[in-house]
Amino acid sequence: MTRGRNREIDICKGILTVTMILCHCIQFFGFEEQGVQKILVNVINLTTFSGFLFCFGFVSNLAYYENRNFKTSAVKLEKNAVRLLVAFYVSGIAYMAFVEDKIFRWDFITEILLLKRYPGWSEFLASFAAMMLAGILLYPVLKRVNGWVVAAVAVISGAACFLPYASIHNSWLALFAGSRDFTTFPILQYMVFFAAGAWISRKRIWWKPQILAVVLVISLPCIIQFIRDGYLPERFPPSIFYIAGGSLFVYLDYLIAGGLERLREKTRILEAVSGCLERCGRASLHYLLLSNLLIFALDGSSFSFRSGAYAFGAFAVILLLISYLHQLRNEGKKNNERPETDPAISTGAGGSASGK
Repeated sequence: MTRGRNREIDICKGILTVTMILCHCIQFFGFEEQGVQKILVNVINLTTFSGFLFCFGFVSNLAYYENRNFKTSAVKLEKNAVRLLVAFYVSGIAYMAFVEDKIFRWDFITEILLLKRYPGWSEFLASFAAMMLAGILLYPVLKRVNGWVVAAVAVISGAACFLPYASIHNSWLALFAGSRDFTTFPILQYMVFFAAGAWISRKRIWWKPQILAVVLVISLPCIIQFIRDGYLPERFPPSIFYIAGGSLFVYLDYLIAGGLERLREKTRILEAVSGCLERCGRASLHYLLLSNLLIFALDGSSFSFRSGAYAFGAFAVILLLISYLHQLRNEGKKNNERPETDPAISTGAGGSASGK
């Protein structure tokens, strides 16, 4: 795997991260049922979770499956699962505190810690953690991933969309199979994107017209429904048309990322855009978690109101703020500085945020 290829997937994750933050800002501060905002929210919703699983599969093939042994890979996957689960806890508790305005009660906290409740705009993090665990169980299959494996997983994911969702009442099972009682991104249905990412990574594929033709055809029912009726197929729990509908946009994101990487040295603008997206993609969890905390806190404050300009403005400010904080952290690591050496930090000059 070349250095460029790794940079491409970071750029792809950067695109997904930035668009997910934009989507959340529109949902909290804009009007997601109007005009351009509606189109953006629906396309982003259709793409981001599936796209992240695709990227996870791509990176996992390099880090855990290709030329790796099970014991080492399992430990690393477990660590990633724990890291993602902790992020879900932090985001979920923040949602309860700032958005739902819940008082501090241990029963609320334990429901989140035991995965009996999936707070809004945080459930995707729990599903990411679950996918890491599934990656351990599927290690023998994914280590030998090929086109036939992807096709078999696609059949399983499609068949899982016809599970009797109404009869699934267990919160843990809902995380893997879906349910009408819980809002989750079930792993079985979305697993095809993880397998496809691992396969494309293994085969070193970027542009391939056959893949574009396949994803275009299977995405058409979803696209046609949105154009005709103004809404997407069922998302929670997912229908087969919703799962298939995201494939075209995931592959297009991957092609755009690859194009940016290949052309980044042509102009300074492309170099700057590619570099920003790459840095964001490398720290995607950092951006997603911090953006959730900032959005939830802002939503629970008197600063919050709804307008299209406010939503896009909040998006720009949040993205710039997180980038600034990330740069400060990196500079501290690079210079091997201790936080106490900076008076502005040691005295808490930056202040603190609190809910209502």
